[in-house]
Amino acid sequence: MFGSAGVGVGSANEAGGGCNRPDDEIHLDYDAYDDWDDVYWRSNGDPENISLVSSPTYSGDSALQIRMREDQSWGVSTHYDLGEDVIELNGRVQFALDTGWEMPGRDPSNCRLWNCAMALGEGSAGGGVPDGTNGWSNRLYVTTRGGEPDGTNGWSNRLYVTTRGGEPDGPFALLSHTYHMDQYQDHDYLLDGQEYTVQEAEIVPGRWYEFEYYVCVNTVTSGRANDDGILQYWLDGDRIYDRRDLRFTADLEDNVIDTTGPAGYYGGRYVSPRNLYAYYDRHSMAVNGTFGDGC
Repeated sequence: MFGSAGVGVGSANEAGGGCNRPDDEIHLDYDAYDDWDDVYWRSNGDPENISLVSSPTYSGDSALQIRMREDQSWGVSTHYDLGEDVIELNGRVQFALDTGWEMPGRDPSNCRLWNCAMALGEGSAGGGVPDGTNGWSNRLYVTTRGGEPDGTNGWSNRLYVTTRGGEPDGPFALLSHTYHMDQYQDHDYLLDGQEYTVQEAEIVPGRWYEFEYYVCVNTVTSGRANDDGILQYWLDGDRIYDRRDLRFTADLEDNVIDTTGPAGYYGGRYVSPRNLYAYYDRHSMAVNGTFGDGC
């Protein structure tokens, strides 16, 4: 049986002063779907590595499970389409690592858990170089550790779990991984003493956590990207990461936020030491605003 922590009171409505009423709020209830691909679409990985399961769940009858298969890197990368003209995204999800989750054999070892925000294009992944028009991304990883974007060709932000600064059987740390105009594959380990870390977070296998993220693309002046894009993370209501100096895009029409969603990818040049499982429940999104009642 998985445990859970108490949730704090912080959230991304602080970023908008509590008045940033979204265009839309989306709350995904996995109980309402027959299969995972009724919710998300897949860009990479094996569809056999993702499924809706009856246990463990955070609430209700179904949760989403992603497997990183032994001796492989993929899992799967999935996406929820947000529609057009999305420049701001506030997301929340409950996630947990399986009770047997271990990351031995390499220090640090990293595993992607979540695609926080992606502008699809060659600059959002795979070593692509964002130019401000061709995509970008941000992703979250878990870690054992305690081409380059140009504003037109995509960008991304992703969440990873990492062994840096810890032991191969946990607790684990988190890693923010971003493709942006000034550096592709920019790694921010959420460890004490790091520039953008508000407070270090520990991830214990077999426990549910609420992960909240806020992404706001940079402004553009006379076709030039300004360095004021925002990334913020919360874990169980406590702010853990705050960065406000990013250049994601030079094109606010076609290179903004396209998708978000769960993912699983172990390592890169190294592979999963065994079958590993991550679980997700209660995925919600506030589009072009933040959660809350506004003013």
